[in-house]
Amino acid sequence: MLKITADTDCGVMALFDIAYHSCGSRTQTREIAARQGLPEGHIEQVFQKLKRAHLVRSLRGPAGGYHLARADAEITIGDVVRAVDGAVRLVVCLRDDCKTGNRCERRDSCVTRGVWQRASNILMEILDSVTLADLCERARASGVERAMNRASLHST
Repeated sequence: MLKITADTDCGVMALFDIAYHSCGSRTQTREIAARQGLPEGHIEQVFQKLKRAHLVRSLRGPAGGYHLARADAEITIGDVVRAVDGAVRLVVCLRDDCKTGNRCERRDSCVTRGVWQRASNILMEILDSVTLADLCERARASGVERAMNRASLHST
């Protein structure tokens, strides 16, 4: 069974939370954890990968937190997947590791490898077609209530 990792799921949910509840503005991990039911420490770990991929930025201190590095319409679920776990590869033989020399010895003669490669590519195309803005629109259409946040408090 194919599964998205807990880290990738956490990353998508946390970035959605920033985009939806804070309109992309600075949000503390404890706020995200409370709204999304995610462990704060897990969010912090995942955000380190998302920072390296330039999907979020952070500010330290009491008024600190994380904010989106780009507009929500410019960040896809595929971006998060690649940042956290690398591109989706449905079977192990597609995950050749050139650094360690681990390579399937049947790679060139395997009759199913092309099917799995194509399926992996199609899945990544789908993930690349859905943005955080799309998730926010789905939440609005589903009636998900927005949380009160600092960004809305400061704009009044």
